[in-house]
Amino acid sequence: MSNNKNMNENPSETKILMADALKRLIKDRPFTKITVQDIVAECNINRNTFYYHFENNYDLLYFAYEQEVQNIANSFRNANATIPQAMDFILEYIDNNISLCMCAYESLGEQQLKNIFEKDLHDFVRITIDFFSSQHSISFSEDFKSFASFSYTNLLSTQIIWYIKHNSNLDKLIFKDNIQTFFLTSLKSVLEEAAKKGM
Repeated sequence: MSNNKNMNENPSETKILMADALKRLIKDRPFTKITVQDIVAECNINRNTFYYHFENNYDLLYFAYEQEVQNIANSFRNANATIPQAMDFILEYIDNNISLCMCAYESLGEQQLKNIFEKDLHDFVRITIDFFSSQHSISFSEDFKSFASFSYTNLLSTQIIWYIKHNSNLDKLIFKDNIQTFFLTSLKSVLEEAAKKGM
């Protein structure tokens, strides 16, 4: 797989065009049935253009899904969303785009999906910890902030992937209530305890 991190710093219109084409095609057929020829025909470009940007369809799928997650993250950042609101953004996106999400889960695997979600969730969790610090006039060490950010990012990304995997069998209102209650209550308790200990 190519280095998507560098590619995503300033994605070209051609790459986004191909990603959008893949998302349209996924609605009508399984990802494994979509060929490079299907994508280039949908975009009216040649095969060389595809291979200039991507190694294969899996590389394109990774890019397409990463762009989707970044767009969601930008939406809740721009809205100055709280954690419950941010989780609503994410879970609503999954519900509305379950075919793409399941395709990414089945084709890329859990670890790749975790990598995609964790990049954007980590910043959001860290901002939440910093907000708690300023709101309560408490300072935490960088080591503790890093530890807490990593731990809660891992928790949230794992739960989001679980939500994708079991989407059709869930009582979604209960799931949303559970994850928000667990996350907010436990994070607040951990930060309060850390403050008492001067961590």
